[in-house]
Amino acid sequence: MKQVKFLMVGVAVLACCLPAYPAGAKEFPIGAFWPMTGPQAYYGRVMSRGALTAIDQINGAGGVAGYQMNLIITDFKNVDVNLCVTGLRKMISVDKIPAVLASFSVTSLASQPICEKAKVLMINGGAWSPKLVDKPFLHTIRLSQQQMLPAMLKYLWDSGARRLGLMYLSDPSGEIPMKTTVIPMWTKWGGTIVAEEPHQPGLTDFSAYLTRIRAGKPDAIVNLSTGADIGYAVKGAREIGLTCPISVPEWTADLQTIAGDTSENIFTCVEFYDRTSSYPLTQAFVKDFETKWKEPTDFYSANYYDAVKNIFAELIRRVVKKGGNPLNGGELEEAIWLDPTFDSVYGGKMTLKRDGSVEKPMVIFKVVKGKLTLIKQVSATQ
Repeated sequence: MKQVKFLMVGVAVLACCLPAYPAGAKEFPIGAFWPMTGPQAYYGRVMSRGALTAIDQINGAGGVAGYQMNLIITDFKNVDVNLCVTGLRKMISVDKIPAVLASFSVTSLASQPICEKAKVLMINGGAWSPKLVDKPFLHTIRLSQQQMLPAMLKYLWDSGARRLGLMYLSDPSGEIPMKTTVIPMWTKWGGTIVAEEPHQPGLTDFSAYLTRIRAGKPDAIVNLSTGADIGYAVKGAREIGLTCPISVPEWTADLQTIAGDTSENIFTCVEFYDRTSSYPLTQAFVKDFETKWKEPTDFYSANYYDAVKNIFAELIRRVVKKGGNPLNGGELEEAIWLDPTFDSVYGGKMTLKRDGSVEKPMVIFKVVKGKLTLIKQVSATQ
């Protein structure tokens, strides 16, 4: 019952249209921009599969309030902003999308003014830049680094770390959290920053940066890189003898494959998605996702499943109930504030906040023998 189109900007649209909608059903087109090819394709794969699992469930049950969902994907490859913007404009003008699934900070920030002007509701489940807040029509259901870093820093401090090495992506998603949260907080406590190493994305050799960090004899390292860069940086650190704890913004199966046995003593503070939970919504998601795609769910797939199944579908119901038009993104946005709390596969509820951020459970994990091991549940005010 699913329909999905893949938009390759500058190339013919490839459409895979499965069985037609039931008689009388209307189409609710959802746009999305993800890296479906290139070095970041892992993210596009798991994010799109989360959304498609939700669409399969909704359409297979007859749709929602008379609407069947259709997913239209723009592949921005290696985080190419021009590809993203071109594809977004096409989805708005031709496909008439009222809502879009966003990802990656730089593409989300470039797309937000376009969506605001066109009144297209944006849900971001992947990017964590602090610049994503207070942007009309943009809602982020992934916790930002400004929410997660204080708890992670407190954990490192309480563990005895005093000398901190920093490595981060040389863009706002890395620079802002480091400059406005990590450095001020650490130095206020009396800690020392032994090295700051910004870098461009897409590297596999971080030896020059790591050698400078090693010279400062850090007790711990905070890494705010992204994608495969995280795995290569961790591997490189261990290969030159840096055995101290390393905090990273996420840890995925893809990163574990890159790092292999070098992943020990890695920590990450993230939202708490538990694929083994007995919560009925989680069980339904995990069963259908893992049966269809033959890989485990993660918090990225969970976020985009939540966006479609538990936010978009609920907003359609609310707008239709009021006699409105759910194909109008402005009406979808207004419907959020009838009740900003939504069901979630995170084991309960998530609450969208007026500044565009979200409230949801958060924990610190440690990588032990290649597996994420829960250390403690924490809060954004930790």
